[in-house]
Amino acid sequence: MTLIPLEEDRRTIAARFRKAPMFAFLDEGQIIVQENSHKHEKSAEFFDYFNSLGIDTLYVKALGYKTFLKLEKLGVEVFFIKDAERYNRITPDSLERITLENAKAYCTLGHHKRKED
Repeated sequence: MTLIPLEEDRRTIAARFRKAPMFAFLDEGQIIVQENSHKHEKSAEFFDYFNSLGIDTLYVKALGYKTFLKLEKLGVEVFFIKDAERYNRITPDSLERITLENAKAYCTLGHHKRKED
């Protein structure tokens, strides 16, 4: 199942992942949008909840490096959305896979105090 963080209008891709007001769940052609009721949870509680959802793919506009590392450990493939502003405008060309090799370039949020290479 793929997850996309959304703003309250239920269409616009949220600027943040964990604090997004809504989540869109994409599974076998179906889209379900639900409130992110765990956006104020501490990291451990949020990721326990997230892990229970069965998400294997995440599309995001922005992400912190530490969050990426947690998702990587959970086996979640993370894709950076380059151009689309609304989830129904996401195309394969608008996605860039985040890997351990390029994560520091794409994962610019948070307080991970990354060193510049």
